[in-house]
Amino acid sequence: MYNNYFGLTEEPFSIAANPRFLYMSTRHREALAHLLYGIRSDSGFVLLSGEVGTGKTTVCRCLLEQLPEDTEVAYILNPKVSVIEMLSSICDELHISYSKQDCSVKTLVDAINQHLLLRHADGRKTVVIIDEAQNLSLDVLEQLRLLTNLETNERKLMRIILLGQPELETLLAQPELKQVQQRITARYHLLPLLRSEIATYVSHRLAVAGQQKMIFPPRVLSRLYDKTDGIPRLINVICDRAMLGAYVKSQPKVNGSTLNKAAREVLGRSATRRWLSPGAIMASLLLISVATTAALLYDPEQSMEITTMLQQESVEVEPVPEAVVEVPADTLENEIIAWPEQASAKGNTLAIAQLAQFKQWNIALASGNTDPCKQAASQGLRCYSGVGNLGSLASFDRPVILTLLDADGRKYRATLLALDNDLATLAFAHGTEIVSVQELEARWQGQYQLLWRTPPNGHSVINPGSSGEGITWLTRSLFAAGVSTIKIHTTYNDKVIDAVRKFQRDSGLVADGIAGRQTLIQLNSSTDDSIPRLSKRGEG
Repeated sequence: MYNNYFGLTEEPFSIAANPRFLYMSTRHREALAHLLYGIRSDSGFVLLSGEVGTGKTTVCRCLLEQLPEDTEVAYILNPKVSVIEMLSSICDELHISYSKQDCSVKTLVDAINQHLLLRHADGRKTVVIIDEAQNLSLDVLEQLRLLTNLETNERKLMRIILLGQPELETLLAQPELKQVQQRITARYHLLPLLRSEIATYVSHRLAVAGQQKMIFPPRVLSRLYDKTDGIPRLINVICDRAMLGAYVKSQPKVNGSTLNKAAREVLGRSATRRWLSPGAIMASLLLISVATTAALLYDPEQSMEITTMLQQESVEVEPVPEAVVEVPADTLENEIIAWPEQASAKGNTLAIAQLAQFKQWNIALASGNTDPCKQAASQGLRCYSGVGNLGSLASFDRPVILTLLDADGRKYRATLLALDNDLATLAFAHGTEIVSVQELEARWQGQYQLLWRTPPNGHSVINPGSSGEGITWLTRSLFAAGVSTIKIHTTYNDKVIDAVRKFQRDSGLVADGIAGRQTLIQLNSSTDDSIPRLSKRGEG
């Protein structure tokens, strides 16, 4: 209804899970990283919990987009079923044939096991995702645990992801499910958005819907956080109602009183009103009289303090409209570095971004090169694609290719060359631009690609128990990175495992003691002075 009025191409705050509007906060990216780690490792259960509306489905949708092509998924939306029904649902999702007449636990498990063995022989992985998992019965959870026993000599054949509300943690804490708890190798509790992320979240959704102007002033966004506690679903519903209210009143922006009214309509009377018992009404009226007199005698700030105190009583009191100080639009726009209009999904933006990234490493890509990563490998470098946030990119401290979204939700690439406090330098297809970090985060969902230098043996993973030159390099690098307790070893023993874990903890990585790609990249960043740095301005 209000789209034309605000210059929008579509509704920005619909609660439908439209992937074009997905905003990955720091916590959503951390949750996604935990799920990806659980799937890539040889695990049984992976757990993601969170309050209603915090974005578990958002994370799961991104997970499905990140899964390799060799992964098949069974997505169970209704877990409030019997053991037979759960096994049947898994078979249906994975297109496993079974007899409807002889539908027993044994026949279903045998069919699933045979299917998993065939897929394993083909080099494929199988993942079962169960939404609303807090509704699972004890019998079904135990049967799912038994499914994780299906394995070969090398690895488990099935990984199970449980998505659920906080009650899921309580359910799994029961003594009967002790063995299930022991099978959970990665877990994450998703919290709501931070206060500092509200502005980016709202501006991101507005930008995707075609509007770059500030419709929700900063003071209103702060109040929005107080009313929603950062829960994305509540933010969407209240923002939608507030924009409708601004449209009805012909307001160019949403002010505080409009937001208050929208919140009351969404959250109900209890959101902004409280009630007195009948015996206290007279006392409340007396307080109102005193407050009115005080408002006439004292300055407006004191009057607001008394009004706020009255609103905290049980009497029904309409909130006093806030004093709105309008800031000229030109002033606001001048304080924010505008996103370059030329940035778009037109042309081969990946090829252009790779040219800029490789130039930072003093590598000139061959003309017509269709596989730059192969050329990088010939010079001891590898490409790595991951999901993270600006904090992790700052920690890696090297140029990265980012996947961004334009106003129509189309993906394009740009190379991050420098990161300096609140500003970022990016190489777009049309040239190099400096943008604000806030604008960047509104268009980036966490996908990145970087280059890193492999160890002397060329391996991207060094596992415990291995030995040789690679372990000598690893222990020397750990010592150079600040793990002063480690000595030079030639075997990946318990002392090396402990040293790797210490480095991982200090670097904010999962402390599993395995020198995988992220650990080696971080180690590379800590010890190699030849790496081009984000902290030092690069040339596009």
